[in-house]
Amino acid sequence: MLSPAMSFLKSFPPPGSADGLRLQQPDTEAVLNGKGLGTGTLYIADSRLSWLDGSGLGFSLEYPTISLHAVSRDPNAYPQEHLYVMVNAKLG
Repeated sequence: MLSPAMSFLKSFPPPGSADGLRLQQPDTEAVLNGKGLGTGTLYIADSRLSWLDGSGLGFSLEYPTISLHAVSRDPNAYPQEHLYVMVNAKLG
């Protein structure tokens, strides 16, 4: 059973060249509100940012739902360099 923090994860095909895929980064950890969702692949395409774990579950965010994004290198905020994304949408 998925925890409430993970209930929004869905199965979908990863973005490809037809979606304007710009970056595919494997071995990427996803964290939501301090809870790890696991390790998977981050996809950056022309219209969305997506992440899928090894089982094919993940999330996909259309860019209009992202109200803020930044690369953070502050070890006080998180122990590793990371992409910070603030989402202006209900997850779930």
